[in-house]
Order: sequence, then C-alpha cells, then structure tokens
Amino acid sequence: MLPMLPFLKSPSNKPAVALMPAWHPSFRNTEHLPDTKAVRTAFFINGVAIIITVVIAFYLLSSELGLHDLRTQTAEVQAEIDKDKPGSDRAVVMFKKFQDEEKKLNELKDFQAAPVVGSDLLLQFGESLPPKVVLSSVSYRGPSIVLRGSIAGSRDEASGDASAYVIALGKFPAFAGKFESIELTGIAPDPATNRLVVEILLKFKNAKGAKK
Repeated sequence: MLPMLPFLKSPSNKPAVALMPAWHPSFRNTEHLPDTKAVRTAFFINGVAIIITVVIAFYLLSSELGLHDLRTQTAEVQAEIDKDKPGSDRAVVMFKKFQDEEKKLNELKDFQAAPVVGSDLLLQFGESLPPKVVLSSVSYRGPSIVLRGSIAGSRDEASGDASAYVIALGKFPAFAGKFESIELTGIAPDPATNRLVVEILLKFKNAKGAKK
C-alpha cells in the first residue's frame, strides 16, 4: 500500500510581501520620503549669497581703485600748484608794482594835460595868500582845484577873512579868465589849533572832466 502524501498547502503571500521592497516610496508616509526640497533651497540660498558677496567685493575693489586714482591725481595737481606757486607769487607782486607805476604815469599824463602848469600854479597861490591864511594842501581833480587851509582869529573874523580871500582869488591877475567859479565849500573850527579850517573849490572854464 502506497504511503499517502501529505496535503500540499498553498504558499502564503504574506511573507513574500513582507520580504520584497516596495517599488516606490509611500507618499502617505512623509517620514520615508527624501527631503529633496530642503537640499534645493539651501543650494540656491548659498548661490545667491556667494553672488552677492562677489558683487560687493567687486564694488569695494572698484571704489578703492577709484579713490586711489583720485588721491594720485590730487597729489599730482597739488605738486604742480606747489611748483608754480613761487612764480605766481612773483607775478602778483610784479603786477602790483605795474599797477602802482601805471597809476603814477596816468597822474603824470593828467598833470601834463592840465590847463595850468603845476609849479606855476603853486607859486601863484603863494603870491595870492593873505597874511592870516595858511594853505595845507592843493588838490588837482581834473576840472577843478581844491584848496584846504586854515585862518587865524575868532570865528567871525576868520569867516570874514575866508570870504575876502575867495573874492581876492577871483580878482588875482594870474587867475583871470582861468576859473569859471571860486566857492567856499567848507568852513569849520579846529579846537586843537584855535584856527578856522576852510575848503575852497575852483572850477576851470571849459574843463572836459579829466580824471582825478
């Protein structure tokens, strides 16, 4: 009698399923998913940070180079200024001397073009002076002459002498026909000398208004 074979049992699928790895991760279990988003974000953040750092470094380097060039140019310009300064100072001094000499030359031209000769005029004023009158200055101003002086005596007496001197100037032979008018333009007492300070203006006839 043949022995009876044991009943064959169908293999269970449960152990096979447990041993086989899943062909794709379970999206319902987030703990088993790879953190790909975090990796990409960190990469871009680091890349942007590196780019910003490079740009800032390039800007600072460019600014420093620009400042260096500016300092170099400033130093060169200052050196040129320092080099030319002595010559410029000498030129300023010479120009000032030239202006002074030009002023003297113009005054000489005006004096020579005057309707009177200066030396003769001073002599004539000296001859016309009364005993009490003292002249302190004679100024020629192109179309006119200004006399400044003082007169001794009391205020009333000195005022009378001043008016008489103005009249005498108009009648003095050397001045006949030269002046359009002779006026007493200023009169004031001088407490320091007890004299009366006077100013007399003499205007030439047909004067063309020469410079002072």
